Amino acid sequence: MTTTQNHKSSTHLPILHNPFLNCLFNNPQHAKSPFKSIVDQLNSNHNQYTILVPPAHILHEYYDPSTENSSSKVLLRELCYNSEDFISSHIISTAAPVSSTITPISKEQSVIYNTLNNKQLLIKNRMIYTGKGFRRSLKLKIASISYFSTFCDYFPKGSQFMLIYIESTLIGGIPPRKPLPPISEPRESAPLKDPIDSVTFEQLLRSFPLLSKAVSDKFYRLFHHNNYQFRGLRYNNRKKLAHIRIEFSKILEEAFKIISDSVNAENPNSEQTYNLINHIVSMHPGIDLNKLVHEYVELNLYDVVWSQLIFQFNCPNDDKLAYDSDAMKILTSEMYDNLSCLSLNQLDLPMDKPWQMNELHDRVSLAVQEFEKLADASIANSISKTNVIYNTLRILTQGKNQKNNLVISADALIGLLIMVVIHSKIDNLEAHIYYIKYFNSIDHTNDGQFNYIMSNLDAVLFHFSNKESGYTDLIENSQKNYDLWNAIKTHDVEKVKEIVDGIQEEYPDSELPENHFFKSKNINGESCLSFAIKAKNFEIYNLLINSNLYWISIDAILFERNVTLNQNLLMCALVEESDTQIVNNLVDIILENATLEEQLTYFNQTDVTGRSVGHYLFHSYKLISKSGHLIDWELKDNNSHTPLFSLCRCYDHVEYLEIIKAGFDCVYQKYEHQGVDFDKHVDKSGNTLLHVLSKGIPQTRILSNQKNLVNVNQLNLRCLSPLMLYVKYNRLENLTEILKDSRLEFFCEDFKNHYNVFDYLSFSALKSVRTETFQKIEKLIFDFYLDHYFPKSSPENVAALNGKFDVHKKDWLIFFKNSDGYCNYKSLHSIKQILYLTKLRYPVSSFPDEESFWKNYGFGILTTPLFHKPRINRLIEKFNMLFQSLVYSESINRSKFYKTFLSESSKEPSMLESKQKILESLEHEKKSLGEVTYKLSQIQEIEFFLDFSLNDLKVYTLIFGKLAKLVCIGDVKQVDNRNIFDMIVFRMNDETIFSDIFMPPEVNDQFGTLGQLRDYIYWIQMFGDELLKNVHKLVSFIKSWKEIYYTICHINSELKQMEPPRPQTNGHSNSNGSPGNLSRENSSFTIEPVPEHEIEEDHGFLSNFVGTSKKTKYKKLIVDKSEAVKHIMKLNIEIKWFHEKIASEISNFLKFRTEFLRFGIKRYTEEEIKKLKQNNIELAKYLYNIKQT
Repeated sequence: MTTTQNHKSSTHLPILHNPFLNCLFNNPQHAKSPFKSIVDQLNSNHNQYTILVPPAHILHEYYDPSTENSSSKVLLRELCYNSEDFISSHIISTAAPVSSTITPISKEQSVIYNTLNNKQLLIKNRMIYTGKGFRRSLKLKIASISYFSTFCDYFPKGSQFMLIYIESTLIGGIPPRKPLPPISEPRESAPLKDPIDSVTFEQLLRSFPLLSKAVSDKFYRLFHHNNYQFRGLRYNNRKKLAHIRIEFSKILEEAFKIISDSVNAENPNSEQTYNLINHIVSMHPGIDLNKLVHEYVELNLYDVVWSQLIFQFNCPNDDKLAYDSDAMKILTSEMYDNLSCLSLNQLDLPMDKPWQMNELHDRVSLAVQEFEKLADASIANSISKTNVIYNTLRILTQGKNQKNNLVISADALIGLLIMVVIHSKIDNLEAHIYYIKYFNSIDHTNDGQFNYIMSNLDAVLFHFSNKESGYTDLIENSQKNYDLWNAIKTHDVEKVKEIVDGIQEEYPDSELPENHFFKSKNINGESCLSFAIKAKNFEIYNLLINSNLYWISIDAILFERNVTLNQNLLMCALVEESDTQIVNNLVDIILENATLEEQLTYFNQTDVTGRSVGHYLFHSYKLISKSGHLIDWELKDNNSHTPLFSLCRCYDHVEYLEIIKAGFDCVYQKYEHQGVDFDKHVDKSGNTLLHVLSKGIPQTRILSNQKNLVNVNQLNLRCLSPLMLYVKYNRLENLTEILKDSRLEFFCEDFKNHYNVFDYLSFSALKSVRTETFQKIEKLIFDFYLDHYFPKSSPENVAALNGKFDVHKKDWLIFFKNSDGYCNYKSLHSIKQILYLTKLRYPVSSFPDEESFWKNYGFGILTTPLFHKPRINRLIEKFNMLFQSLVYSESINRSKFYKTFLSESSKEPSMLESKQKILESLEHEKKSLGEVTYKLSQIQEIEFFLDFSLNDLKVYTLIFGKLAKLVCIGDVKQVDNRNIFDMIVFRMNDETIFSDIFMPPEVNDQFGTLGQLRDYIYWIQMFGDELLKNVHKLVSFIKSWKEIYYTICHINSELKQMEPPRPQTNGHSNSNGSPGNLSRENSSFTIEPVPEHEIEEDHGFLSNFVGTSKKTKYKKLIVDKSEAVKHIMKLNIEIKWFHEKIASEISNFLKFRTEFLRFGIKRYTEEEIKKLKQNNIELAKYLYNIKQT
């Protein structure tokens, strides 16, 4: 802390946690450097500036980057009190942006602003980019935006500053410790691709024009279709494969010759070409130019060569044994069809355990997907074809994750390859194999792995040839499989019964052999039981599973799964919505025969989408009561949906309420002792269970159960709270229930667009038909607002709900509505006129004047796009505060005032006409008082009343001023306490204790509950200031009256001295010699008229005066007295009218400040209780997590 802050003579309110805010708004040295010029600029027009506030923990803990290499580093908080440049750099002038652009697609606005010290920064897409004048180019996230209410005396009372909280300072910062290096994520051990492999000859030609110039023309002639030398490859006629191979080799030799000729001495550019080739070799060490040229030839001739191979293999096999045995085509479409139902268990594999067979089925399925790539048109050279074969064998031998310990023998590999070949159904597979062998760019003569793979493929082809007697067995097994599976699919019960009876006769009391067709499975690992489940035929299912207990073991049921989807039998039954009897029987078998550990594993096994049986229980929700205790209800799928979450999302189910009731009842029962952690039921979009429920909140007891730690105001990633979402999607039942919850923050705003519930209500009104449901929602929301946020003592009301910008009028439109259903949009320009005319109509009322009401809005002053909506939201709150206050104030005609907001602007008179009518009405009102006279004693009575009232108001002003400051600072300290607590909780988390990268606590709304009370106190102060101003105005009238009164008395005295003595007619005289009545009368505010002829002629009354000067003075005194009397008579009317109004206003204000403060305290208490309840839930969650860990 600097000496500035430790100065003993300075006294100020408690220090704010954020040093930057403290130096601006709570600084006893504000009139000294480096703050004076900054404070003066902000004080001149606070609406023109926006303050960028770094997080408090950054300022307290991080160091100034400019002192990084210094022995004594300076904390950033020291710059807040010592560096004018640092402070000025974080204050931008938003009234005059340097430039503003809008992107055409996203409509995102990008604005460049100047800071107070003429640096520049860009605000775009909730990011801040430092620019001209800043030493470092930084990109900082915007955490949140807020208004800061001032409590210091050197800024206008009640002023609010726009704040943008950012993730760090605009000059950066050095952390107190060096951040730990990021942990590298483990990667799969995939073979690294050699950079050389990515180089092609075609790329070299494009990269090196000299090489292209030397060889391109020759290659063009070589590959041209009119090249007579190699015309044999251009005609599809019968020829031996060896001939095609020879022709290809000749072309390849010609290609090599083109390269060698380019460096011959006879070539004029040979030396340059030679040097270039050496340069290429040095650039790519280990490069094989022969291989590149071979691939280049392949690239240009593949279509020709491949069509020749296909033609030869597709020729009839009649004479191929004698003509060309290499061209024999073995795998035909008919053979593929005959073997399409062959099963893996019928290939005499050494593995027979269910889990081993599952792994094999998984490998075969993946291998088929890889092997099918041979038929892809993009696989157009020997290298890519070879890689497909390699990858296929790798999958078969190592599996998907390459960590499985299942060893595949040579014999087993042949069987697996047979399944892959049969089910991939590659046409002309023999041609592919031949091409790989004889057209390869790599010499594999001594490559053992390659030769082993090719020999296995040859063995498979030989197995399928007529020379192998096992081929007939394969066809027979496939046919048996087909007969059983087809009978099940076609619901042919008799056929199935016939097959089962046949098996029963052969194996009456014994287990079936492993290669029996009853145990066969298709390529996806599905057995006849799976087909029966999908067929939804209980009779067939019963025949299969209950005919003989020896045929299907519990292990076979538990381990059977579709390897493509990784779904077990029960999942399949639920997804296919199979027959209820089948599902129930399957569950009963598992529960009766499997151990508890096996049951838990089975019911929580996940498929490829990460879902378990629990995620599919909504298809047969009555199973929840039977098997719900086995479900892991917190298990998340790939979309972060838990089983309970999935139940809540099955909106189209006819028994939706029964489903969610069964699910929640089961969850409450299972987690009864430890409690339900609802934070574990949040998806990756941030949706809670409250977000996804379409109805049935009472059935779930999610709000009514006191043990449930639920945040009813939680926003999802689309910035929607459950309340907003219910309004947006017309969920009337849920809306009714959530409005009953005392923890609900009705005016919760999303942090991005700052929309609230009324905004979403207006969106729904614009895009949907006004159905009965929508009208009920609209009434429910508005009634709730009036019941909880408006005084209940007034039958008349109107409320401002939301605003929208009118691009045509270029003005904001505010939507107003009353409880009778009348509503209207009013522009801010119209509202300003209404408030002006109202004040004009009631000039002595405590109704706020224009300057006070619009103090923090600033008409015609630009602000950052971020603050457009928040500024209107705060203005709407001010309108509603005005409407609330008028319930307790009798200063104006409330009913008439309310109606002006609901009437159409087109039907209203012009501003000039309205103003003229009001002034005429006020004048008429004053004239109706008649002739008013006051005695000095009466004026003194009024003066005494005003002095007493002023003293009372001054005492009130002093007390309320202190209270306002304390409440305002209390609101800020509430936010500080919450931010510090959030920081402590974050740092106590063992997962984040060593992390330096996180969003600061300032991402939360920087508002405390005392802010509610502060607004009411400020409003009472504003009414009191207006009343005080009117009292002072009446005091000035009294002062003027007394001055005129004493002037008249002085004139009367002078006139009396100048008048000649008159003869006494009745013998009675005053001590000064003037008549008693005249003297008494002259001492008042009247004057006797003097005849004209006596003024104009030398004889008469004025002839008694001696000399012209005396006559002139007398005349002047008479005229002055006449003017004074006229003036004082006008003041009499003003004072009487003003006094009556002021007396009434003071009386009203005394009642108003009590009742309105009571209402404000009530509102604050409600919000504080709501916040305490939410804090209690958050603390309970924290303790719950500690207990769980």
